[in-house]
Amino acid sequence: MMLYLIGALVAAALFLALAPGGPAGGASPLWLSAAHADDRRLLLWVPPAAFVLVGIVTGAWVTALISLPAGFMLVGTLRDALARLRAQVLRDHLQEALLSLATSLKAGQSLPHALQRCAVDLRRLHPGGGHLVRELEVSAREVELGTPVDEVLLALRDRVPLEEVSALVEALITTRRRGGNIVEVMGNVAHMVADRLAVEREIQVMTAQKRTEAAILAVIPLGIYLVVRLANPAYLAVFHATLWGQVALGLIFLTVAGGYWMAQRIAHIDM
Repeated sequence: MMLYLIGALVAAALFLALAPGGPAGGASPLWLSAAHADDRRLLLWVPPAAFVLVGIVTGAWVTALISLPAGFMLVGTLRDALARLRAQVLRDHLQEALLSLATSLKAGQSLPHALQRCAVDLRRLHPGGGHLVRELEVSAREVELGTPVDEVLLALRDRVPLEEVSALVEALITTRRRGGNIVEVMGNVAHMVADRLAVEREIQVMTAQKRTEAAILAVIPLGIYLVVRLANPAYLAVFHATLWGQVALGLIFLTVAGGYWMAQRIAHIDM
């Protein structure tokens, strides 16, 4: 059992080291509602699962109760990592969508037909789908049903939480109403998306060492505890047999989690 737990800690260290760090946006409530709807049900189980796991491993429910806030810190870390990964995928798909739209418009197609062609191209490139792929397909169906293009673009902006999509929609609507070169506008937005992706990836490379150090420092104390508990349980008996020992162990776990949470905030560079 302990060997499996040690393996899980190693896997957690790799995830914490490789996952994008830093907050991804606001939250309401603070620890959950910023999560994507697909992740929210999973993240709801993290604090109780952490509580039960600590209780089973230590055999002290007082320790589990004191270290419960660490589960909420873990929720924040997982939420931010998943949100940043989703944003990176969205920007990658947006670059492909802009290329498809620009190609269709250069070929002389209208913007409604270009949107429909874009949805088909993205579905062909990504058969498994994706958030932007699904939303573009919804927009294409709305265009087919006769919804005005401006309304379709505004609805797309509301459904896709990405700054670049908002900039693209506003630029397209302004260009359509006042006249201008739509292909040039999309080219400018495509350059903006590419530049932002390049900067974000450079930041991830620059902060990778600090994030790896934070993950290692967080996992090492837990790994030592599990190894000693497996090799010589009597050595740690004071942490399990007495109330103050259980309280101290819970505070240790909470301090380790808080140290990792703080290190992630220090290593985060907001754009």
